[in-house]
Amino acid sequence: METDIDQRSGWPDELCVVLKDYPRETWLKTQSSMAHFWIGKHEYLRRQSEALQSANEKHRAEHTDAVQFVNWTTPRLQGFLSELHGHHQIEDFHYFPAFRSAEPRLTAGFDVLASDHELVHEGIAVVVESVNAFIATLDPEASGNEDAQRHAADRYIEASQLLHRRLERHLVDEEDLIIPLMIRQDSGAG
Repeated sequence: METDIDQRSGWPDELCVVLKDYPRETWLKTQSSMAHFWIGKHEYLRRQSEALQSANEKHRAEHTDAVQFVNWTTPRLQGFLSELHGHHQIEDFHYFPAFRSAEPRLTAGFDVLASDHELVHEGIAVVVESVNAFIATLDPEASGNEDAQRHAADRYIEASQLLHRRLERHLVDEEDLIIPLMIRQDSGAG
């Protein structure tokens, strides 16, 4: 089983046992309020991440200056990272342990997801450090120039893009394990 988030392209068959009973195309028709909540939370995280990536692309294309970019990005990035951190805390300390107990055949998948959280949070630290370094280049007291500012912006954008890619892979894989379990549990099966 491929566990590297940068190489993974989904789960092996042995971790799709519940997904086979509750495939993705049935999820929006389910009566499971918890599944709908989880899907909604993940869609919110995706929209926020995509909005940040769009702002990155606009800045790289020089459609925004550095101050506009920072003023738009900073509060949204803070909110997004805070929401992501809180979501992962709930998963790590409540949902993942409960789901491991409910479906021991998926334990290896939950181990991978927990490992993903560590990697995503390392990525968050890099994003925060790099955006702060970029912001520091905007200080009129700082000794720097446009090249230093562009380099700092590029470093932040690259860290942000990597976090976005990893998060998307993680969200898809997490959904494929968790949403079917929620639907099964709420339907009274298993």
